[in-house]
Amino acid sequence: MANALCTFSPGLRNDAESSAADVLGQTKGSGEVSRAARRCMANYAKDVIGLCRYGGRPAEAEARVSFEGLDRLDAALSEGKGVIIVGLHLGSWDVGAAYLSQRHYPINAIVLSSNGNDKLDTFMRHLRCEAGIRVISAHGGLRPAAEALRRNEVLAVLIDAATEGKSVKVRFLGGYAQFSAGAAVLALRTKAAVLPMCTVRLPDNTFKGFIGERVESSLSGDFHSSIQSLTQRILDSLQGFVQQYPDQWGMMHKMESE
Repeated sequence: MANALCTFSPGLRNDAESSAADVLGQTKGSGEVSRAARRCMANYAKDVIGLCRYGGRPAEAEARVSFEGLDRLDAALSEGKGVIIVGLHLGSWDVGAAYLSQRHYPINAIVLSSNGNDKLDTFMRHLRCEAGIRVISAHGGLRPAAEALRRNEVLAVLIDAATEGKSVKVRFLGGYAQFSAGAAVLALRTKAAVLPMCTVRLPDNTFKGFIGERVESSLSGDFHSSIQSLTQRILDSLQGFVQQYPDQWGMMHKMESE
């Protein structure tokens, strides 16, 4: 399946090679970068299979997926203002979201379309819905996401695929890059709690999810500077996951030098 993705999804392959070059600090096209990108594509293919396998089988997911930090999610939901779990295209957020859904957390996910692969988009949307994940299109604006938070539900947002006009420049991995401002905007407008999260594949092909410490999200100064500051804090909380699992990170814009 990884070979098929490389052949039929050149956009995904290009993203994987760019992110590998950034994390490794090497030139795109080098042997090490190409090998890391290929491992990333292989992991993505495995994660699609994992979602197929565990999305509709709670008992099997319980045996193959584990989470740290669910108490943080419970505490945040108890406040009644919704929770934004923020991550990167690192590991398998789909498997993690499906697992949380099966444990009766109301999961919504903002999803971007892939690079020109409508069939892949349709297939992944079907899998996510079957797993109990409510899909919100990134092109539909922030209103559906804000409504989910007002219902005190969980909203999953991946912020390393910024869209034009909705991004901020922050420090990350020794450089600077544009990240989506959507999570920060939603948190500041709705007062929802913000929790960093990732789900990674372990060497034995099980999955481990991590929900980190809450990211403080109060207004400080004007609204724009608060968005910038909150996005920076979110990326600070996620950076360690990328450094620990670089070949599981596959969607990143080119970094700029400091």
